[in-house]
Amino acid sequence: MRLSKLALCIASVSMPLMAAEIKVIDSLDNQIPITTLDAVTVTATRTAKSALNSAQAVNVITQQQIARVLASTVFDSLINVPNVTSTGGPRSGGQKFSVRGFSDAEDVLISVDGAIQTFEKYRMGSFFSDPELYRSVSIKRGPSTVLHGGGALGGVVEMELKDASDFLAPNEKAGAKIKLGHHGNNNEKNGAVYAYARPTESLDVVAAYVKRSSDDFELSNGKTLDNSAIEAESLLLKGEYYLNEDSLIGLSYTKSEDSQRTEFNTTDPGAWGTVYRTIDQSVTNLSYELNPAHNPYVNLNARFGYSQSQVTESDGLGTLKDFIGIASNYEYNIATLDIANTSVFNKHTLTYGIQYSDKERIGTKLSYPCLNLNRQTYQCVEYANNAVQAEITSQPGGTQKRLGVYIQDEFTWQDLTLTGGLRFEKYKTTATSCFNQIFNNLDTQAEHSQVVPAVTANYQINKMFAIFASYQEGFRAPLIDELYDQYSGRNPALGLEIENSTNKEVGMSYQTANVLTSRDALTARFIYFDIDVNDEIQSNTNSATNPAPAPRYSNIGDNQRDGIEFEVNYAHTLGYANFSYSRISGENENNKPLWYLPADKLALSVGLHFFDDTIKTGLRIQNVDKRTVLINGVEQQHKDYTLIGMNASWDINKSWSARVAIDNLFDKEYQVIAGTGGGVGEYGIGRNIKTQISFKF
Repeated sequence: MRLSKLALCIASVSMPLMAAEIKVIDSLDNQIPITTLDAVTVTATRTAKSALNSAQAVNVITQQQIARVLASTVFDSLINVPNVTSTGGPRSGGQKFSVRGFSDAEDVLISVDGAIQTFEKYRMGSFFSDPELYRSVSIKRGPSTVLHGGGALGGVVEMELKDASDFLAPNEKAGAKIKLGHHGNNNEKNGAVYAYARPTESLDVVAAYVKRSSDDFELSNGKTLDNSAIEAESLLLKGEYYLNEDSLIGLSYTKSEDSQRTEFNTTDPGAWGTVYRTIDQSVTNLSYELNPAHNPYVNLNARFGYSQSQVTESDGLGTLKDFIGIASNYEYNIATLDIANTSVFNKHTLTYGIQYSDKERIGTKLSYPCLNLNRQTYQCVEYANNAVQAEITSQPGGTQKRLGVYIQDEFTWQDLTLTGGLRFEKYKTTATSCFNQIFNNLDTQAEHSQVVPAVTANYQINKMFAIFASYQEGFRAPLIDELYDQYSGRNPALGLEIENSTNKEVGMSYQTANVLTSRDALTARFIYFDIDVNDEIQSNTNSATNPAPAPRYSNIGDNQRDGIEFEVNYAHTLGYANFSYSRISGENENNKPLWYLPADKLALSVGLHFFDDTIKTGLRIQNVDKRTVLINGVEQQHKDYTLIGMNASWDINKSWSARVAIDNLFDKEYQVIAGTGGGVGEYGIGRNIKTQISFKF
């Protein structure tokens, strides 16, 4: 027998978002479509509710949305999420999430099936996994520190891997699905194979393999982006075993690899030279869920995850030959333990838990030491005969252990819901043994702790309107590299303190059905937010204002930013229309504009479905306003642009389907946001016609 309450919760999280992709049958047997803001999420409160009713700035991107645009990366699906974009460039491995203008890896917390995953390296992106592996991507804007911990000043991105239930039809025991695709712009050939089964009533298993191979991209200015080819593979293995009606255990493993010669700098314009780079990211997860049907005090979720991110660079050309050496190795290895339980006491829903993570950072280089360096050309004239393995001082290694405990109470009285929470978190950061030998006269171990509160109020004025307000504090502890960096002979910054933020939001939501017909629905949400960041950790390598050997990093910064986010979603059984608009601005401690913030963004996605949903069509319009940036002390204009895309799908029969998507339909010239400092980045990709055919058996 299948799970009752637990299975329903799992199924609800995977609900598709667009009209006609899923429909709810009411008591009158009318089909009521689901809008994007009706998507069920647990990211905001850890209790399942729709994104609209969570009173938080949460959006859910489903596998249907990812498939609709034939996305090559997760970042291709961010068009309709307010104040969320990507920074970097079109090169593989060059992109990062930007949430409300926070784009550094340490400011946006990313997890895969609950396991924390991060990567930080000079002139590189932070997330490299293939979008074909994911059933949903939930994005919470603004800090969610009480539930998710420090290091999420901008927000949280939670990714859920696909499982067998995403493929199996009712009463189906096993099956397979094959996808073959082609992208015209860079001649990308891609394919995916899925095998899935439910051999018994208690066991679900799925395996998937994805491969992408391409030439260089053609940019929107008509030029070829050299060294932008893709050669990537991904693997997914996942199983869930239902111990009984109330509990299950799950095990998953995913791995992504990308290897080719590429630019050393994948985030910004300008030739820095090329290296042969191998990227390897993997996540292993073991989970246990217990949710007795008639016990309101137990809804337990325990997860242990281990994520590994490794980048190896070799065969550097030009000045990179000495910088890279024979091979440079960069690693992040993170173990995560997350145990949470939810208990319901009358009008109170109490969520409490403990989280622990152990992060290891490695930076090593194998090279022949330079015995004679030409200071004018920075080329080595004479090398030693024997290669030496050494730590990279610009990528200092170490470990950082984090322990957090939290409690949250969600109190509901009539039409008012009050949610309050408190978290205590402690960090212990330790340098490598090699570092300790160099600075043996210093206590290189650093400890930090913080207590943060959060409170949210949501009042349902009537069946259609609700108003809400929230106050949340965020923080992040100093990073391993910020504490132990030795840039140009500088001392480590062992006195760094925690960086803090406050986030205040007010908003209104609206939802109704039967707007124009008996088969449609409308939802809308408006949010105003104000964020203050204090004791911001900044880098200063200026020899005049911060002469060596003073530490590179210090808590010298402050900034303030505010903005609005507006969403309207209309869904009909025959189609959908999703509109969003976002704006953000801010100033630093010197009352100067935050030049790196993204521009105002307006997005519209509309679609129509025909012949009982066997044919679906869609149109996407994205307008990005102009913005002023500061490059080398000079103000420059990042021009505005409007991009239009189209998509269509045809379910030929139960086995065969075909898709087509066109990005940048009119080949509009535009430039993206650079990954370093938010300047004007590379030209975006030119017109890209993407096709795919799939077969299920």
